[in-house]
Parts: sequence; structure tokens; C-alpha cells
Amino acid sequence: MSDFMLSQVQGLLTRVGDDLEKMGRTHNAQMDTVLGAIDDLAANLFATQAILCMMLKDKPVDAAAAKAWITKQSGGAANAPKAIELVDLLLNSK
Repeated sequence: MSDFMLSQVQGLLTRVGDDLEKMGRTHNAQMDTVLGAIDDLAANLFATQAILCMMLKDKPVDAAAAKAWITKQSGGAANAPKAIELVDLLLNSK
């Protein structure tokens, strides 16, 4: 292989390496953004849960009625098992 061809291959490999490095930096930035959004969402849900628990002290809710509502809205209890479990968690964490 001639020096010219080797030089061309080396140049292409350098460009590929640079592109891979840029992709890695972009991926890391995007991952940081997603993780930040998940953290914000978790904090929001936790605060909302705390407020609901405090409100439930004054205004009791029928667990069976809440579970029936979830079941109806989701098309069946099998479609929202975590939501149904959370009813008991919220109502019992007063």
C-alpha cells in the first residue's frame, strides 16, 4: 500500500475516532438531562405523596372505592397492580 493510501486511511480513522468521541459526549449530556428529569419527577411525586397523606388525615378515603376507580379507569386490576398497591400505602402511611 502506498504512503498516500496509508495517509488517507489514517485520516479516515482519525475522523471516525473524533466522531465517536463527539457521540460519547453527546450521549453523556443527554443521559445527565434524563437523569435530572427523573430526579425532579421523583421529588415531585414524593412531595405530592406527603401532601396527600397529610390531607387524608382529615378527609378519609374508602380504599375499596379508590381501587375500584383505578380498576375501571385502567381496564382491569391486572393493568395497574402498582397503583392499586399504592392506595394501601397512601392510606396507611398517615
